[in-house]
Amino acid sequence: MKRPHVLVIPFPTQGHIIPLLDLSLSLASRGLALTLLTTPGNEPLLRPLLSTASSQNLFIQSLILPLPPPPPPPPPHNETQLLIHSLPHLIYSLEGLADPLEQWLLQQKLDESSDEFGPVICIISDFFLGWTQDTATKLGIPRIVFCPSGAFAFSVISSVWKYMPHLGVESDEGEVSIPGFPHPLTLRKFQLSPLAQVYKSSDPVHEFIKYIMNLNLQSWGTLINTFYSLETPYVDHLRTVSGRPVWSVGPLLPPAVFHHKQKQEMNPQRGNPNSINEALCLQWLDGRKERSVVYVCFGSMAILSEKQNEEIAAGLEASEESFIWVIRDNGNAKVGLEERVKKKGLVIRGWAPQLLILSHPSVGCFVTHCGWNSTLESISLGIPMIAWPLTADQHSDALLLVEYLRVAVRLCEGLNAVPNRDMLASAVKRVVGGEGEEGLRVQELSRAAREAVKQGGSSSSNLEDFVTCIRNLAPDKL
Repeated sequence: MKRPHVLVIPFPTQGHIIPLLDLSLSLASRGLALTLLTTPGNEPLLRPLLSTASSQNLFIQSLILPLPPPPPPPPPHNETQLLIHSLPHLIYSLEGLADPLEQWLLQQKLDESSDEFGPVICIISDFFLGWTQDTATKLGIPRIVFCPSGAFAFSVISSVWKYMPHLGVESDEGEVSIPGFPHPLTLRKFQLSPLAQVYKSSDPVHEFIKYIMNLNLQSWGTLINTFYSLETPYVDHLRTVSGRPVWSVGPLLPPAVFHHKQKQEMNPQRGNPNSINEALCLQWLDGRKERSVVYVCFGSMAILSEKQNEEIAAGLEASEESFIWVIRDNGNAKVGLEERVKKKGLVIRGWAPQLLILSHPSVGCFVTHCGWNSTLESISLGIPMIAWPLTADQHSDALLLVEYLRVAVRLCEGLNAVPNRDMLASAVKRVVGGEGEEGLRVQELSRAAREAVKQGGSSSSNLEDFVTCIRNLAPDKL
């Protein structure tokens, strides 16, 4: 018997792919058949999911389409800015998948060879892939937006692209009032998405991005990686402004996070291979006191300058706490740093087993860039944060964490900011151990996250409701 068949299209960067793969596993475990579209360079990220699906007799297959070459980005000032400046061109180039995707969908509709995969009855695609709305409309297939950001950040993003309130604000420090928000909100221009900051009405790339971001409002509904009690006013706001269903289905994390599994089960392969032996990492953590370790990581993209790294190192040393520091290395972190901090610190250059680390009883604080995946992991595991947002929706996330949820203290913000070593040491002393306001609040939200994902919880119920809606799209094919 053919199963309801869903086409899933992630945006090809790790922070966007990983939560959508977690969602895909949950949907397949509820009886849907899924095809995941990706590009050759990101195919390795799908392999752990495909292996898990095979071992559990779930129906997930991949569709690999070549990535169209993007137009050249403007010259960068550094490697991190290269990634940011390349983003609009990557988004623009992906629309080149529209024709081969349409041909595949039409061909697949005629293919009767599969016993399990019927015709695609809906498309789930990332909010950076708004052009898939046009493809879905053309073929008469409902399209659901997947939002890897939180509801607060997505509310800001949606308002900015709808109203463009930042146009005419010249200074990066200039104030921008966000229209149509659930409550008064003013941000600095530099705190908005870089995509919006660099918008020029005469530029076809920028006009395309504005067009596809507003297409998201025409979707059949939205799946968002948050839980209702964490962001209630903003989930409700998104429902109001879209006039369509919004399913909060997060935190999208491996089930082991919420089921007290053995430590070794806490870090299923998500993203790149780890740069450290997990057993050695655990051994190091096991030798530290409970809630005494500071975990420092700024995501998969950020590359800090020598001066930024030096202030972090000095601040961590001054705090006198043990720490794990993850560095995306380009030589700015001096050779010999490991030797300098070996009594108190462990330096990981590359990809770290983050869930394994955050879930360990010895970890008591997370110095973070406030990426949403890291934010949800920290909240779910009850770890208070020190916030240094760098770019994109991280500024909105930090505002939510510091001002509204009160689970983090702010260190500094922006790609070019240099943290003050004394402020870092002071923040660590305030947050580590979890006995202050931030620690108590994050424990409350950790319990709420667990309630949301267990059977009968808000996110679990929303996921079941979504699957029921998908099944009802094609009852004659089930």
